[in-house]
Amino acid sequence: MASDVIPPYIRQVTGAIIQGVALILLIPCAAAFLLAQPLPATLALITSTLIIEYGAAPIGIGLGLHPVFVLLVLSCVALGIILFMFDIFDALGRHSERVAGFLARAEEKVHQSTLISKYGIFGLIPCVLTLGLYVCPPVSWALAWRRDQAIFLIMGGFITISAILILVTLGVFGIIFH
Repeated sequence: MASDVIPPYIRQVTGAIIQGVALILLIPCAAAFLLAQPLPATLALITSTLIIEYGAAPIGIGLGLHPVFVLLVLSCVALGIILFMFDIFDALGRHSERVAGFLARAEEKVHQSTLISKYGIFGLIPCVLTLGLYVCPPVSWALAWRRDQAIFLIMGGFITISAILILVTLGVFGIIFH
């Protein structure tokens, strides 16, 4: 009986999963406990953020969560997704046909995007709004942009649009412009 060899990228994938769970789930739940925010509403916000990204901001406000806490949770989930995706691409981008195909499709979208082709890495900021959070990391990885700059710009765009949605939900813009 031949012994099975564990693929070398398994350690990287395991680390990516642990880091993702910590940022997406553990930190927001610990913050909810420390800041006396309801855990069920926090879990609903985390789930909503995974599905509709920054569009979950009004849901968090509607669930009665504090606006700053909503922004914190959205940011933790977004950062967890971004770092997880980069780590998975590093680990599996060369070893998995499925991941390589996903990255190829992301690269095709890049060539169709006038924002990315015109503005380069700085196009990631509006791309969070137009193409979505899940598209930006594979685009950055496929184009071999500096990871630290890409993460900073993606998060900057995500936090900006999330804060705007929170303010709109709270009616702040209605008060300012009346």
